[in-house]
Parts: sequence; C-alpha cells; structure tokens
Amino acid sequence: MMHFVYDSLETVKKLKHPTKKDYINLTIGIFVLVIISWLFFVLADTIFSWAYKVFYTIMQ
Repeated sequence: MMHFVYDSLETVKKLKHPTKKDYINLTIGIFVLVIISWLFFVLADTIFSWAYKVFYTIMQ
C-alpha cells in the first residue's frame, strides 16, 4: 500500500503545471467556441422559426 502512495506522489511531482500563456490560450479558445456556438444556435433558431411560419401559412 505504501508503495502505491509513494508512486503516486512521484507521479504528481512529474506533472507539468500550466503556464500563464496556457491559461490565456485556453480562455481565448473557450470564448471563441462560445461565440461560434451562439451563432450556430441563433442561425438554427432563425431558420426553424422561418420554416415553421412558412409551413403554418401553407397549411391554412
């Protein structure tokens, strides 16, 4: 059991911690993905709303 604990501690010591540049790049990437997702959902909602209105108008 102690071998496992010591091995785990050695593994934790070998971990590479992210730098400030890594945090900045990750934050920018997240913002870009959020904006792209927002644009996709707005576009999809607009298209489906328009299609629903056309379909409803045709069915009257």
